[in-house]
Amino acid sequence: MNASTRALDSVPSRILALQGGCNFRDIGGYHGAEGREVRWGRVYRTGVLSYFTEMDRDVLKPLGVRAICDLRRVEEREREPTRWPDEAVHLMHWEDGDAPMIRTFAANRPKTPAGMHDSMLDLYHALPAWMAPRIRGFLECIASGKSPVVVHCAAGKDRTGVAVAVLLHALGVSRDVIMQDYLLTNDAGDFEQFITSQHDSQLGLAVNHQPLLAMPEEIRRILFAAHADYLDAAFERIDRDYGGIDGYLSTSVQIHDDALARIREHLLTESA
Repeated sequence: MNASTRALDSVPSRILALQGGCNFRDIGGYHGAEGREVRWGRVYRTGVLSYFTEMDRDVLKPLGVRAICDLRRVEEREREPTRWPDEAVHLMHWEDGDAPMIRTFAANRPKTPAGMHDSMLDLYHALPAWMAPRIRGFLECIASGKSPVVVHCAAGKDRTGVAVAVLLHALGVSRDVIMQDYLLTNDAGDFEQFITSQHDSQLGLAVNHQPLLAMPEEIRRILFAAHADYLDAAFERIDRDYGGIDGYLSTSVQIHDDALARIREHLLTESA
């Protein structure tokens, strides 16, 4: 068993079990650049932050979170506002722009599992260009020392998955481990159970207030799951348009070497 696999074996310490949380987990422990590891307790990735219970708040307060990077669109934030236990936390969000949405892509595909899979690939092809300002703000937040930080979207899977993948690459984490972290979404929570337990929750994905559970089960499985094909689609688009994640960071995201050095200083342990 190699060191990267051992880091992934610590799932119980990585995933925070929260009654009203969705896919809430720590990205610490992965092996990064120069033999250093990603620090625990510095960056958390998750889904919607609207349904925490009093018991959850007792778990969240000691984390000492200083900033929350909300990757969602305006209407999602209005429908499911953030309810963090510390009102002093710095909330970050961005204008929508020409936001890619799964329902738009799905409207042009067959209403089948294969059609939904292709729609998800369409979404991930579109995410890197649209998310560049969001990823810039997320990384600048870390570079400025505002951590611990939470980064989230609706389910903590798609937009959050791309943002965290870019961050982990910047920290020197291998592509295989980045993918395994992305796929941990499949073990970090039951989205259908979460939606059912929250009367008004639609995870920012439904249209005209129709519940996601009304969709055929075989299509829901495609939509809710993290598939390697999806993140690979984002990587492929980044490789094609920017020559790789390093080029994406320097051109589209506009994060340069000095900021990346500060990010590594904040998030990586000392050299072994």
